[in-house]
Amino acid sequence: MPTHRLRLAIIVIAAALVIAALAGCGSSGGSADSAATDIQFLTPSEFTVADYAGKPLVVNFFGSWCGPCNSEAPDLAAFAQANPDVQFVGIAVNDTESDVTAFMNKYGLSNPVVMDDDSLGAEYGVTGVPETIFIDGAGQEVDRLIGASSLDQFGQSLAKAQ
Repeated sequence: MPTHRLRLAIIVIAAALVIAALAGCGSSGGSADSAATDIQFLTPSEFTVADYAGKPLVVNFFGSWCGPCNSEAPDLAAFAQANPDVQFVGIAVNDTESDVTAFMNKYGLSNPVVMDDDSLGAEYGVTGVPETIFIDGAGQEVDRLIGASSLDQFGQSLAKAQ
């Protein structure tokens, strides 16, 4: 009989852990939603590179659900803060505005975000997230970082766009 009770205890503990994990998934937290007005959300049709002409533009395809995107986000935020004359646009892939808002607030990102309907990813030949495209002031792509990137990589790519 002790093995039956042990199995039952293991099942109960495992179920409790699964329930606790699921309760936290997808939660954006109450405080993040209150700052939603700080982030400018755009539709894919509202985003054109020509609107950002004259200065370098960094376009970051990401997902709040993406582990590598979360890994690079602190460096991306530090990079954006260190380069106030550079324009940044995030392209959220397979995401929701509430999850994107929580992601942006978590990492201190304040750039405009386009909620992609898969059209921009296809248009720019994006193979996955994160993927960051560097565009010079004339509107030409000069570099592309595929996968989670570091502060140094962002800096090297920006040098090509200036």
